[in-house]
Amino acid sequence: MKPPVSVARVTLSALAAATLWLGMAAGLAVPSAAAPAATPSPAATPASPRLSVTADELHVDAPTRMVTAAGRVRITDGTTTATAAKATLYHREGRGVLTGQAKVVTPQGVLEGGEITVLYTTTAITRVVARGKASLDVENGLVSAAQITIVPETDTVTAGGEVTFFTPPDLIATGAKLVYRRTRGEAILEGRARVQSRDGFIQSERIEAFGRWERAKATGGVHAVLRDMELRSVAAEVFLGERKAVFAGEVRLTQAGRLLATEKLTVWYAAGRFVAEGQTRARIETTP
Repeated sequence: MKPPVSVARVTLSALAAATLWLGMAAGLAVPSAAAPAATPSPAATPASPRLSVTADELHVDAPTRMVTAAGRVRITDGTTTATAAKATLYHREGRGVLTGQAKVVTPQGVLEGGEITVLYTTTAITRVVARGKASLDVENGLVSAAQITIVPETDTVTAGGEVTFFTPPDLIATGAKLVYRRTRGEAILEGRARVQSRDGFIQSERIEAFGRWERAKATGGVHAVLRDMELRSVAAEVFLGERKAVFAGEVRLTQAGRLLATEKLTVWYAAGRFVAEGQTRARIETTP
């Protein structure tokens, strides 16, 4: 009987992209362009492996199960696809680091960044993290932040560090942290959260938006400037499509020499009209 052959490192180079399947529990299976691979027995073949890597050149270190890929790198599980100029895969950890025009296409949107880390199992990409001027192009706008994380299975996007969410035509939302769930049509901004449009802005510690930002709830020290009105309250709800806002809890309105304090205030800010409810106090200051 011949002794087994131990291969410490394999290098694959080809004009066409070589393919590496990451579905083997005991090692890395590398197809050879020089000789046809032997057909494995059904018992040794994993059932429908999904995750694969393609590149112009692959360097495989079998003992450490580390792969270095260069040139048109592509990692996909059939639903989420990551591409870059270079990648290093640490297969023992289920982690890959992509650089050079790194981009990931997911159901949540198209993610780009200076460096993108993907976490994976033998069948799926489970988490994607972009750092360095990260941006995510979603169906209703563009998210930019220092770091953006996507968890495909839960349809959750988390962004941190000077987050900006732009929604056409002119809405800009900013904050310290964003949690976005596409299928729910929900975005939560925290940490000096602010939503601004041509009509003004509303700012608070937390803003929860729905749909294409047609409606937003603000809580925690609300401060707003809408047209010629400045408002403060405990909470507020804004209906951007109707250009209407409802302020509640210790509401204070300042407008051209008029001061108003009330329990609840509904403002149609495009029309410059408002209705106060509950105990209300008003003061008119005349110019001397």
